[in-house]
Amino acid sequence: MGRTSRAVLIVLYVFMTVKAFEMEIIPANRIVAQIGETLILTCNTTGCASPSFSWRTQMDNPLGGTVNNHRTYSTLTMNPVSIVNSHDYLCTVFCGEKEKKEKSIKVELYSFPSNPIIEIRPSLVAGEPVTVICKIPDVYPSDHLEVLLKKEGYTLHEENFYEGDSTNTETKTVTYSFNPTAEDIGKEITCVAKLPIAYMDFEPKERVTSQKLNTNFGPKNTIITASPGNSPMEGDPLKLTCVTESNPPTQIVWRKHLANESIQHLIENNVLSIPHTRFTDSGLYICEVINLVTNKTEKATVDVAIQGAPNIAELSIEPSITVQEGENVSIQCSAESNPPPKIILRRKSDSADMGSYSEGRILLLPSVTFLNGGDYECIAENKFGKSTSEITLNVEYGPKNTMISVMPAAAVKEGETVMMKCTSSGNPAPVISWKKKTATGELEKMFKDATLPIQNVKSQDMGLYECEAYNQFGREEKAVKLLVQVPPQNITVLVYPSENVKEGENVTITCSTYSNPPSQMVLKKVHQEKEIILPSVNGTFILYNVTKNDAGRYLLDVFNEAGNNIKVIEISVVGRLEKTDQMIPLIIAFSCVTAIAVPVVAILIYVSRKAKINGSYSLVKALRLKV
Repeated sequence: MGRTSRAVLIVLYVFMTVKAFEMEIIPANRIVAQIGETLILTCNTTGCASPSFSWRTQMDNPLGGTVNNHRTYSTLTMNPVSIVNSHDYLCTVFCGEKEKKEKSIKVELYSFPSNPIIEIRPSLVAGEPVTVICKIPDVYPSDHLEVLLKKEGYTLHEENFYEGDSTNTETKTVTYSFNPTAEDIGKEITCVAKLPIAYMDFEPKERVTSQKLNTNFGPKNTIITASPGNSPMEGDPLKLTCVTESNPPTQIVWRKHLANESIQHLIENNVLSIPHTRFTDSGLYICEVINLVTNKTEKATVDVAIQGAPNIAELSIEPSITVQEGENVSIQCSAESNPPPKIILRRKSDSADMGSYSEGRILLLPSVTFLNGGDYECIAENKFGKSTSEITLNVEYGPKNTMISVMPAAAVKEGETVMMKCTSSGNPAPVISWKKKTATGELEKMFKDATLPIQNVKSQDMGLYECEAYNQFGREEKAVKLLVQVPPQNITVLVYPSENVKEGENVTITCSTYSNPPSQMVLKKVHQEKEIILPSVNGTFILYNVTKNDAGRYLLDVFNEAGNNIKVIEISVVGRLEKTDQMIPLIIAFSCVTAIAVPVVAILIYVSRKAKINGSYSLVKALRLKV
């Protein structure tokens, strides 16, 4: 078995070493190449250890390629293939000096590299003529080219180029003109190019390009829709949409007419949205649509009226919220609403028929006084509601209505406490100071406050007090007289000739005292069935022709509104009178340093006081007075 295998291998080896010299061209069949692509021809040999190669065309034209020789094969590369490569190529191989072999191959060319290109000129406008151009680029040989133009499967135009004699690639053009309509929008124009060369085997032999017709027209039938409507309530959203018919789509610009006749540019969009409407959003809105292709413009308008309760936009005072008395003032109020509001301007505390009031936007206050100062309100009202706003007018003026109040009274008793309070109106608030009139008549500054307290009042506190109220706009003064009531004091009683006298003599009793107001004096004899009350005149009591009946204890009562003081006088009489049954007339005269009182009034005051204090005197007894 081993010997048989070895014999077979030897036979095969011998067979291989004696194989004949052969050659071939790859590809071996007829070659159809597209211009612009790459073509490689390979000349391959067998049975020759060191072959030599050469390439040429049958007509000895340039090869139009690059030759690369290898050990047993050679290549001719055409990159790119061009029209010069349309030849029969011959490959010659030498094996040594004696053996030679040749083979040829024909290279046939075509060019049909891309789909047709469709152009439409000018831009399609409904009703206006346009030309459809179909270009078939780099065709070879063009004398076999067939072109069809179709619209939605219907053939518009057919053209071929059989009569031509092409020597290179060409771009062929087919044109067709027609008048498009708006109904043509969306329909397809198709260009079909065919290169049916029967003797060439290549694909594709048909190329197709389609383009939808885009007819330009408009704008037309432009309208504006308002959602929820063109009269929304204030605060509600508003959306304005501009709709038009146009191809290509239009450029849309929103504008608004302002109150001053100018136009405000808003946005460039078909929808204008206002999330929260205000009264200032009311007005005429313009939607302007522009077709840049047809160069046509159309406009639509909508009038927007925002409704709602009034909103006070401004409440002001001219020339300022702070003025001086005598200036002219105007208060102005403006409000926004739809429907327009009724506006009332008035003093906040005043009703419609009282004080400063105006049914309008302006309230005039000529030559203001301090009475015009205060809060003013503007009321704006319509059927949807009302709105109010306030402003304060500050009128500056000098002190007025300055008054002094004294507690508990302007006349007090020694030792009491007095509170004198000065009040004054003014803007700014007046500064209060107190002065007191001195003995020389001059005013002496003593206190700077509205309230002047005087504790433990003394007689020297009595006098004229003046309150002065002042600010930068003026001053005002008021005065009050403080009376300090002093009860009788420092009483001195003199009896002349003495307290011991003889019958028939005259007795003079003199009394002096200090008090405020001046004191009244009454002399009364006690421990007697018939009380004798003797009023005084000029502060002196005279008992004429005294008798023993006049002897006894006398009470001298000195009194005023602040109090009283009683002095006791003992008079002794010796001897008898000739007429014992008669009472000696008493002539009473009283003089006081400070004042003169009517005797009868003094009696009434005295009796009334005693009736209150002692409960033993009466008006009837007083009327029984004997003189």
